[in-house]
Amino acid sequence: MLKHKVVYVFLLIMLAFGLMGCSNNSNGNASGENSKKVTIRFGWWGDPPRNKVYNAIIAEFEKEHPDIKVKGEALSRGDYWDKMATEIAGGNAPDIIGMHQTFVSDYARRNTLLSLDKYINSGVINLDDFPDSVKASSKVGNTTYMVAQGVTMSGQIYNASLLKELGVSTPDMDWSWDDFSDKALEIKKAFEAKGEGKGHWGVSDQSNNFQPLFQYYVREKGNQLYTEDGKIAFTEQNVIDWFTMWDKLRKEGAIPDAATSDEYANVSLEQSLIVKGKVAISGLPANQLYLYQQQMKDQKVEMIRQPTLEGKGGELIEGAYLSISAESKHPKEAAEFINFFVNNERAGKIFKVEQGNPGSTKIAKLIEPSLEPAQQSAMKFIEDTLQTATKAPYPPKGNTEITTAFEDAASSIAFGKASIKEASDTFMKKAKSILNQ
Repeated sequence: MLKHKVVYVFLLIMLAFGLMGCSNNSNGNASGENSKKVTIRFGWWGDPPRNKVYNAIIAEFEKEHPDIKVKGEALSRGDYWDKMATEIAGGNAPDIIGMHQTFVSDYARRNTLLSLDKYINSGVINLDDFPDSVKASSKVGNTTYMVAQGVTMSGQIYNASLLKELGVSTPDMDWSWDDFSDKALEIKKAFEAKGEGKGHWGVSDQSNNFQPLFQYYVREKGNQLYTEDGKIAFTEQNVIDWFTMWDKLRKEGAIPDAATSDEYANVSLEQSLIVKGKVAISGLPANQLYLYQQQMKDQKVEMIRQPTLEGKGGELIEGAYLSISAESKHPKEAAEFINFFVNNERAGKIFKVEQGNPGSTKIAKLIEPSLEPAQQSAMKFIEDTLQTATKAPYPPKGNTEITTAFEDAASSIAFGKASIKEASDTFMKKAKSILNQ
């Protein structure tokens, strides 16, 4: 009897363990299924229309990769970089980081970005359709730290309709800084001839544009902004010559006075001087041409390259890129998303030219027929100027502070608070001091 009871109890115990095992196995399978669902974070800068574009690309990726969830984190440009600095320093950056040339060198040298060469060499990220110049722009030293989502070039936009109305010929694609100055004064005089001299100028004041415009200027002189090891590569005379040119235009009335330029410095696009018809020429990245054309529906807007010195241009590739945080726990999934973003045809049709021409020439050709005329013009401009673009050393840590110092120097000259020599000397000393910290 006792023997039967022992067997009975033993069977109950085994049954209980069996049920527990089934329960645990069931939970284990559920946990296993959940663990397969990887979540990666993707941070970018942008406004609501751009956020809509990026979220649509994320949705397409998740359809094709149901095991990966992408959490988008969008902020305005200024807020984005402030947050990135904090998160990267704290080791809590998104897996995928919207990146820019201005910041990549600093972050890469701090070992906060992942080398992408492993994923490129293995084919997880395919750059076969990317021009060599675009691939080169993605490197710091010999290491690839980012992939171009969109590339652009800076140029000068002009209101062709307004110039025709004023009786002024349109500028040539290949023009010099002397041509630029002459055209600015010619436009101003044409406004005066119509009795509209007050409140109208030839071009916008771009004297405080350290990057990319002053950068183009010093490259045309055979220099750079920085050396490869992060030192100042231009001369004080370069700075003096630059500010002298703009000061002369200001005194001639060819560009706005300091107070007007300051008033319009941070206005919305639709309130800008060129949209308002107060100037006929202004500088901007090519991918923004379409946005201006939308605001100037009754006007014809065109774009030409930045002025040159003795026929030598300073073109360098600009744009928006994608990097992976060195702290990412899911770098392969992040790499798969980057590859989808830049190579998938559905993604390309959504992205179009949101941040410039797609890095992939294959995707660029695919979307071109669907673009608006202004977008097609910008695309051609970028393709043409890419042919002469060369790589520039990436800005070192402190570039933001140096940019501010340059803007301060330009402002002090414009408002008559300092001579060109004084402002240039002060700027050079500040710039060198910042880099020596």
